[in-house]
Amino acid sequence: MNRQPTQSTETVSRLQGMTDLSEESWRSKQELQERLRQLLGEYGYRLLETPVLESTELFLRKSGGELASQLYSFIDSGSNAVSLRPEFTSPIMRHYLENASGIDLPARWQYCGPVFRYDSSHPEASGQFTQVGGELIGSSDVTADVELLKLAVAVPTKLGLDGWSLRLADLDILNRLLDSVGVSDRARSFIIQSMPLLREGRTAVPKFLEEGRHLHVVGGNGSNNGGSGDSEDAALRQAVKGLDDDQARSVLLGLLQWNSADQLGQRTPEEVVGRLLHKIRGTDSEDKLRQGLELASDLAAINGQPPQALDAVKKVLASAGSDQSAADRLTEVIGLMSNGGESKGRLVLDFGLVRGLAYYNGVIFEVSHPGWPGALGGGGRYDTLSRALGSENAVPALGFAYNLDALISLGAS
Repeated sequence: MNRQPTQSTETVSRLQGMTDLSEESWRSKQELQERLRQLLGEYGYRLLETPVLESTELFLRKSGGELASQLYSFIDSGSNAVSLRPEFTSPIMRHYLENASGIDLPARWQYCGPVFRYDSSHPEASGQFTQVGGELIGSSDVTADVELLKLAVAVPTKLGLDGWSLRLADLDILNRLLDSVGVSDRARSFIIQSMPLLREGRTAVPKFLEEGRHLHVVGGNGSNNGGSGDSEDAALRQAVKGLDDDQARSVLLGLLQWNSADQLGQRTPEEVVGRLLHKIRGTDSEDKLRQGLELASDLAAINGQPPQALDAVKKVLASAGSDQSAADRLTEVIGLMSNGGESKGRLVLDFGLVRGLAYYNGVIFEVSHPGWPGALGGGGRYDTLSRALGSENAVPALGFAYNLDALISLGAS
């Protein structure tokens, strides 16, 4: 006698962070999406749709650890590591690099669609949401920065939202400061990601020095006493020569795949690569990291109205003997922004601001609202992303994105 398999009587619920939409809600969302499509179209941004599913490597090359931990990733039937799209910038740069010969620069694209992020520390913020935004590729001019910023602030203005504010910083200024100290790429990344907590000032530096020791950002010089490992280290050092740390990690992870998994022991591939990178590149001296952290903390503490904040920035740069050109450029951007009325009284310079993606390198910004717990939107300049994705040349680019569901929640109309 054949028995039929028993079936569970428990209800299968939707996943946390995934939402059902009624027809009324769907229509309202489509209407708002269309209004934003028209707004970006007026600025010359053409629609581009990218796949929901991409190679995981696309998002790991230059996105940084925060996004890497939020990916919905799996191995497909062809043994490929793939991820649901967590953002649009990397796919759009990938699209440009694949089709560059037929694209005139500067290129302007807009997009709207679902993205997926998982946050174990904040499950309520995990899941699927809709991003709408624009990317401008191929211009390093100040006017491109101003165009993107003006378009970004036009979104809440045109939708009738009140009470929003714009926080703005410039990572190029921080990089000029760190250039004067001569810290490594690893230490630079560590300092940049520490900026929000360095707002406390120099009193926070000892804590980050200790963390730097724990992460092997400071310590020995990476040399050894000779032996069979020297030739292997030299080969690995040559393999990652000229690459930044994110690119080097991708190369080393690829090389690691040739080794059997049982050689890893209890360590993850990422831990093994981290140790390898530390070994073949060495570390910064503690004094050098301390100097970098102290200057960064001086900058991170600057938060206020543009005229006063810019004066304070220039004083910090002068104290370190750093190049002032990045501050002069930001001053020009602020001046041109002031010619429009949308951001008047809403713009604050906040040099403790760090976007969660490691590919930013210049102007960065966030738009926030007291009625929403996180950022409504944000963006910035990412001139180095193209190289991380395999281009021989850097392609100047910048963009922004809004959380469309957040705009709807705040009553945008």
